[in-house]
Amino acid sequence: MVVTILAILCILLLGLITAAGYRAVIRGSGGPRVAEESEKCAICRLPSGKTEMVERQIGDYKLLYFCRTCIVRLAEEIGIKV
Repeated sequence: MVVTILAILCILLLGLITAAGYRAVIRGSGGPRVAEESEKCAICRLPSGKTEMVERQIGDYKLLYFCRTCIVRLAEEIGIKV
């Protein structure tokens, strides 16, 4: 009798955990979207919005992002007026 009650409680607990997990997956979180909208500069490693950065592809899959301040600094080092 006690084993049966414990088994039923265990199944109910498992059902509640499954329902809570399913609800969390359906609802989603804002974390991944925020990560998609910002990227780190390949030189200074400071995060910035992707719309404010220059994107360059190296090879077939490697993407590098550069912020405006690093581009201006590199241009001044080689003598280009910006």
